[in-house]
Order: sequence, then C-alpha cells, then structure tokens
Amino acid sequence: MRNHLTFITLLAFFQLVCFRQANSQTVCTDLPWEANVVYKLNTIESAGLHSASVVVSDALLPLMIGTPVLLYAYGRLPIALFDDTNYNYRYAAESGLQLAVTSAATYGITLILKDLVGRQRPYQAYPGCITGYETDSDGSWPSGHSAGSAALATTLSLRYPNWYVIAPSVLYALYTGFARMHLGMHYLTDVLGGYVLGAGIALIVNEFNDEMFKAADGLLPSGTVGTFDTTGNLQLISFSYRF
Repeated sequence: MRNHLTFITLLAFFQLVCFRQANSQTVCTDLPWEANVVYKLNTIESAGLHSASVVVSDALLPLMIGTPVLLYAYGRLPIALFDDTNYNYRYAAESGLQLAVTSAATYGITLILKDLVGRQRPYQAYPGCITGYETDSDGSWPSGHSAGSAALATTLSLRYPNWYVIAPSVLYALYTGFARMHLGMHYLTDVLGGYVLGAGIALIVNEFNDEMFKAADGLLPSGTVGTFDTTGNLQLISFSYRF
C-alpha cells in the first residue's frame, strides 16, 4: 500500500512538472512579434556571443566619454599652441567638441523620452520567457545604447569620411543594437528608434557646427581650419582663428 502511494505521488509530481513546462513553452511561443524576436535572440545558447554582447554594450559609456576627450586633448597638445599652420590640431579639437555636444544632447533627450513613454523592458514585461542580463531599470524606448552608438558613428563618419572610420563605427552601432536585444534589454523598435534619434541629433549638431565652433573659439587651439571633402581628402580653409 505504501509503495502504491509513493508511486502515485511521484507520478502526480511528474505530471505537474510536465504541465508547467508545457504551459511555459506555450506562453513563450505565443508572444507578440516584437517580444518573440527578443525571445529568440535572448535564448541563443552561445557563451562567446553572450560575452561579446556584454563587452560591446558596456563599452559605450567609455567610448562616448573617451573619444571626444581624446580628440580634444590631441587638438590641445602643447605643440599645437606653437604650430598654427597644422590644421589637424584645430580640426581634432573641433571634432571632440562636436562629439561631446552631440553625446550630451543625445543622452538628455533619450532620458526625457524614456520617462515620457515609460515602456517596460522585455525582461520586465515577460520575466518567464526573457532573461535580463543587465540591471537597467529605466524605460525601454528609445534604446539609449542604440542612440549613443548611432550618434557616435554618425559624428565620426561626418568628420572623418574614410572607410576605416565609417566601417567600424557603423558595425559597432549595429552590433550594439543586436546586443541590447540579445541581453533582453530592448525591443527592435527601441533599437530602431534609438538609431533614428542618435543619427538625427548628430546631423542637426553637424549642421550648426560652424556657429558652435565660433562661439567656442576661446576653447579651441589657433590654426588654419581643416575639413574633409566627400572623398576623404583634407581641404584647407583660408582663414584661421587665434586666441
């Protein structure tokens, strides 16, 4: 009798486990299309891919801060103060300033939109199906990482239109969008919205960069101003600024 009860108990437990697993699978296969995209990317079993996604995602903040700082610092090298015929220094400092303004504007506008829209992140909306591998808790739309990477790629591509600048910048932005979905942090429309926002802000800032550089003249090194044409060749402008 006792053996029968034990068998029945184990059978009932087994059926309960199977029912829960089947129910979970059914729920995760009936996700809305956008959540389903994230679910499929989020459940890719690859330690290498996961590690790469984390590295690329976490690299954005150092890049957004470090790139404009390095460009500006290069433009303000001690030699630049005494060599006002070298347009590279002035151009690099201007590029650093433009990227810093673009990054700050992108970050601020993204935070405002996240708060206004208030969309839950995928791992928050579907905790039984999608795993969040990071702990960001602010709004999901737009993706700040996608916006930041697009702003970075667009600004660098505009300032330095060479394939060896454009290609890695664009690839980084594209993989950042993938990584944010793979990590369960964003939907596809979050990523696309971030791309449009970041690239749009970068284009607007670039449109008014001459006025910005004139206003910030005291912060920039003297020297002939250089620019790049569409072929990637340096062209000289015949005027110069001085302290």
